[in-house]
Amino acid sequence: MSLIRRWIPITGVAAVAAVAAACGGGGSGGDADSGVLKVSLTDAPACGYDNVWITVTKVRVHRSDAAGDGDAGWSEIAVDSSGKGRRVDLLELQNGVMADLGQTALPAGRYSQVRLVLADNREVAGANQLVLSATGEVVALDTPSAQQSGLKLKHSFEVQPGAEADLVLDFDACRSIVKAGNSGKYNLKPVVSVIPILTGSIAGAVDPEAARGRASVSLQRFDPTSGAVSVIRATSVRPDGSWLLSPVPVPPANGAGYNLVIGASGYGNVVYTNVPVATGAVTEIPDVSLEAADMAQISGKVARVGTGSAEIRALQRIESGGTPDVVIEAGFAMSDAVTGGYVLELPRSAARIAPYGSSLSDGAPAGVYDIVVAPPAESAGTAGTAGAAETVDVGPGNLVIDFSV
Repeated sequence: MSLIRRWIPITGVAAVAAVAAACGGGGSGGDADSGVLKVSLTDAPACGYDNVWITVTKVRVHRSDAAGDGDAGWSEIAVDSSGKGRRVDLLELQNGVMADLGQTALPAGRYSQVRLVLADNREVAGANQLVLSATGEVVALDTPSAQQSGLKLKHSFEVQPGAEADLVLDFDACRSIVKAGNSGKYNLKPVVSVIPILTGSIAGAVDPEAARGRASVSLQRFDPTSGAVSVIRATSVRPDGSWLLSPVPVPPANGAGYNLVIGASGYGNVVYTNVPVATGAVTEIPDVSLEAADMAQISGKVARVGTGSAEIRALQRIESGGTPDVVIEAGFAMSDAVTGGYVLELPRSAARIAPYGSSLSDGAPAGVYDIVVAPPAESAGTAGTAGAAETVDVGPGNLVIDFSV
């Protein structure tokens, strides 16, 4: 049976509740004219890597979203007193685990820009690296020079007098790493979103045991007016089958609700619609037993003008007799920055779907996807309207599709 469970905030670097307390709670050393900003880091699942290390040197905030690097008015959180930064494995920051990046006192008021500054590999050995799952090889992550001034994140937040404001930076490793052909190089092009202060959590478990190591969970939003599909949070499933999405922003009362998508390689997707999230609460999802499914691959190349990598998303419209149609992101890949190559693996079976709290049933159609190609969005997981698209049916088997965007 589904339920929402209240929990009591605790403290600690890896605690789920490290960001659950909203502005307005007790401040740490604040006075009548100032408050405290606390920043944490978390991650979504990565694709084909055993470790993804980044080294964060500082977090900068400014009242103006138009402020430049050298403008006055910046406040900073120094992550490490040595100046070399804190080295973090992003793949450890899942299922509610977060890295505490520190805190600083700020004058009360509204702030509109956040910047995440990473160390330079040339100055700090091994600052940004990954380990390839296939070979165990340790590879340096090349970072653009402009990144040293900080990755610009436009996000407004309020610092109340005498209170603590908590922000979480969600660093999407899968969307942030781009392979550069056969050069052996991997480029780090960070995709980071800022999770608002009012948050809750969602928890559940997956069976059978064979699916757990390959399973992932994502919380998505579909806007039927614009057709946009956004991935809000995602995580991998623990070896015991359990999973936790935390923190999760509370959706606006008049906005689109959340869809929860659970899937694994070799299994069909499960979708719960209208999943609620309440501040300071854990929404519990019934244990899910995934059903085995034949998989199909869509591969090809993306030819683009300019440099960089494109996002390839497999969007699936699910029709269900008892609920309105929804669209989910059923697969995702980044094209190779040099060759343009990409591979998607998708179930040929229909997804099972139900409103939150109801029993699952088969949706329709099976194996039909819209493959959408676009340059990487500034915010993680947001589908744009630009780019190429093609509707495909993988029921008969594998497909090869080339795109130009």
